Amino acid sequence: MPTTLLMPRKRSKIPSPIFENFIEERIEGAGETFLVSFLDGYLYYAPLSNISMILDEFGATTVRKYFRQETLLPNEQSLIDDLVKRNVFKIPGGQLRSSVKPSTRWAPTSATFSNTQKCTLRCTYCYAEGGRLDDLDIPVSVAKGAIDLIVQNAQVQNVDPSIRFLGEGEATASWGVFREIIEYYKEQCRANHFMPSISLSTNGVFSQSRLDYIAENCTHLTFSLDGVREVHDEHRVLPNGGGSFDRIIATMRGIEMRGKAYDIRSTVTVAGSATLAEFVAFVGENLQCKSLHFEPVFDATNVTNLKDQIEHPDGQIFVDHFREARRVAAGFGIQLHYSAASLKHRETFCGASDASNFLVTSRGIVTSCNEVLQPSDPRAKLFQYGVWNQEDGEFVLDHEAIDRLGKLNVHDMPKCQGCIAKYNCAGDCYAKSASSTGDPASTGYTERCYITRELLKDNLLLALMFKMAGVDASGSAQHACPM
Repeated sequence: MPTTLLMPRKRSKIPSPIFENFIEERIEGAGETFLVSFLDGYLYYAPLSNISMILDEFGATTVRKYFRQETLLPNEQSLIDDLVKRNVFKIPGGQLRSSVKPSTRWAPTSATFSNTQKCTLRCTYCYAEGGRLDDLDIPVSVAKGAIDLIVQNAQVQNVDPSIRFLGEGEATASWGVFREIIEYYKEQCRANHFMPSISLSTNGVFSQSRLDYIAENCTHLTFSLDGVREVHDEHRVLPNGGGSFDRIIATMRGIEMRGKAYDIRSTVTVAGSATLAEFVAFVGENLQCKSLHFEPVFDATNVTNLKDQIEHPDGQIFVDHFREARRVAAGFGIQLHYSAASLKHRETFCGASDASNFLVTSRGIVTSCNEVLQPSDPRAKLFQYGVWNQEDGEFVLDHEAIDRLGKLNVHDMPKCQGCIAKYNCAGDCYAKSASSTGDPASTGYTERCYITRELLKDNLLLALMFKMAGVDASGSAQHACPM
């Protein structure tokens, strides 16, 4: 009898994605459970129970009959009995969605500071238009107010507060303000016996003299590096038009010399997509980074003042090169990530929902989205939910806006209802989905939908393979191998 875990014999030709029908077969009588044609068989996936398995034709037919409560033949019943014994058809647990309004629950213990519009680069695709706006710095009083707020909430919730820097430009470009925020936060942590946690997302283009302070004070570092030299230098340019590749490599090596780990986040352009494997090999051979996060470039021209549109990679081509890069990465012990294909169950894509993100901009605006930072942004009405009141020394919140943000979840995304990635992608990035109409729920399928579904299936298969390697070494033929 055929084995269950079926490996691809050859690369199948998949046409350029057509998005009219991304609805998969949901097994009749099984609720949110999917059967997807995959390799030479089927992928069974019950996301709410965190169960997946590979089935051959016999297994798929038998499972369909079982859920339709049809009479099973002896060999079919034997398979079902085995799956039941393995708890494959368990009923998902978990809590019901909270009925309490987000505005009532709102009590952040983490703050993100978009602390400056100054920038050491002029990236061609920058959604924040770094270095092109007013060169504002966040008033220190505003930053201190945010820290006081999260520390107070952390005391009530008995958790450690945290801060993050993700500038409208380069967070370290306003060095004095950057350090003053950190020192005040650490002072408050010491006074209240909290463990400080500081994350910095940076372009890495800053003076080497700042490395000691950053390495000593930042708990987690993420550097932006978009690929091999030619790819990176095409879009991540200095104010004089020169490339920044050598500068950031020197910075990362300086961080390594100080014994500090870091991640790399890459915005993948068309040229970058074609050289993903080459880039991974470069990182593996020259750097110590073990975590690479790839995201296809997003054309932000319709929500910014940027003039030149940026072409995004074709979905199938991106998937093909991501798979090739993953094989290279395995040889170096590097993990590759793409945000919407996580195996973690979620009903919201990110902290934009429920105003879980407490991000304060250089203007003192409170937003739930890292990408919606300016009052002129057409998506501001959806994502921005507060502002600092200098006279009263406090944040004034729009509770109706917070409650609207509570509706940003996969249950209210019509396009997601029959998709296998529903509880992994959770509707994808709401800011990107809202860039055309202002409403994430009104957007149809996109190139990212195709990428997400393909890479999720890959991730499920890899998880199954690791499970089999650790659990089933018998080599006997099976119809199903649950995760």
